[in-house]
Amino acid sequence: MDTKVIRSYATKGIKKLETYVEPGTSHYVLRWAGGGELPEELSGVYTNVSLVDQAVFKYISNQKEEKKQSKPKED
Repeated sequence: MDTKVIRSYATKGIKKLETYVEPGTSHYVLRWAGGGELPEELSGVYTNVSLVDQAVFKYISNQKEEKKQSKPKED
């Protein structure tokens, strides 16, 4: 089942975070665009978008900068 993305957040890493409404509920849930396991501080459900924003902005402000993988130079 496809879910509609409510908000998308750029992180300091490669992937983006997406907020969507959990099917069959009125709760907001986060996921990585493209899949993957969320950090513990972002897992769970939220009752409104403001709480999602607070959690994501706190996570991003504490996140270390991740280097994007680059291809090694060929001689």
